[in-house]
Amino acid sequence: MTDKTEQKILDAALKIFAEKGYKGATTRAIAAKADVNDSTLFRKFQTKQNLFSSVMQHNYQKMIEGFRLILSENEFKSQKDFLETLITNLMILGQNNSEFIKITLNENQRIPSNFLEEFVNHLSAYVEKNIPHKDIDYKIFVFSILSFIYLLILDYGGAFPDRDKAIETFIDNTVKFF
Repeated sequence: MTDKTEQKILDAALKIFAEKGYKGATTRAIAAKADVNDSTLFRKFQTKQNLFSSVMQHNYQKMIEGFRLILSENEFKSQKDFLETLITNLMILGQNNSEFIKITLNENQRIPSNFLEEFVNHLSAYVEKNIPHKDIDYKIFVFSILSFIYLLILDYGGAFPDRDKAIETFIDNTVKFF
């Protein structure tokens, strides 16, 4: 159980690590953003590495909880209905956890390698269950979906001014392959 002060520090650290990266983030900046003094931060987490690990573990658990909700047992009318639901829910999950995703991608050498692998394996099995097809490499298919969602979330350069239209087109194009 995380107390209020620890939660403030974790929230501030998430933002600073996402913005500046592990090397660029300072405990002083994190403490200032959390509105605590440095000694409180160190009393709670001892080191910057411990703080980073705590941020990653805490937010990993949040992602897993959100992921479990996405993978709930639903009945889908069609493959298109399944993809619309999946992609919409993954977009929401990604938007709600964009800072964590950014850290995960930018600091991949500092996080456990099994995070992304576990996530992709679960999602691949779920997609295979709902869109069975003998010729699909589900991991590659899932990476395609996740990459598309990541680009939409980050929206580098305004490439997708109408996200809803981009999602609809992506789904329509994907369904054509089945």
